[in-house]
Amino acid sequence: MTAGRRVAFCLLSLAVAGCQPDAPGNRAPNAGGGMAASAAARAARDAERCDAATVSVVVDSLGVGPVLRRTRIADLASRCPVTDTALTPAEGTAERAHVVTVRGHPIVVLSTGTPDTSIIRVMTVDPAFKTTGGVGVGSSVQALRLAHGRICAARGEGGFVVMAAELPGVSFAIDWNPPPSRDPSVADTPFPGGDPGTALDATRIVRLWVHGVSGACRVGVG
Repeated sequence: MTAGRRVAFCLLSLAVAGCQPDAPGNRAPNAGGGMAASAAARAARDAERCDAATVSVVVDSLGVGPVLRRTRIADLASRCPVTDTALTPAEGTAERAHVVTVRGHPIVVLSTGTPDTSIIRVMTVDPAFKTTGGVGVGSSVQALRLAHGRICAARGEGGFVVMAAELPGVSFAIDWNPPPSRDPSVADTPFPGGDPGTALDATRIVRLWVHGVSGACRVGVG
């Protein structure tokens, strides 16, 4: 790993000009991230080399491809190219981060400040990484909803974010932001209970991240 170089937080907000046309979400019995999170599945992906032709590019509750939450950076660096960096979010406090390259495609991870330096969040703006239902950056919210169940929507850091019922701990930033409201009841979301129904179907995913926080419309932070 190279010495730390700072990358502004806007790294994760790059325009995704090369997004591929949207395809309908493919719903499958094992589309839920929770069902895939078995010890065997984790062990297999945690051993993959990032330059392997068959390396995983799946997005689920474990992580993105071979880059999984709770994995130590030192262990990941033994099988993947890793570069140290830092992210500076809106509040201005730099967070320890690392850029991981998976077959030429970048993933950004945040890690703990503890000696073991484990991954706590995995993020990407690259459309190469997709859920088991074929949903990734550039896909529509409709595709996400059809592939992974009912969605909820709320305001996250820097924009509006959605989550799908069958992908706990995974958030998707979208290219939509409601106009400001003086009504405190819609400060976080203009949708009752956070459920937009089909209202956001035409909007597109611009960024996604795996944070491990699940629950009632818990969008995490990104």
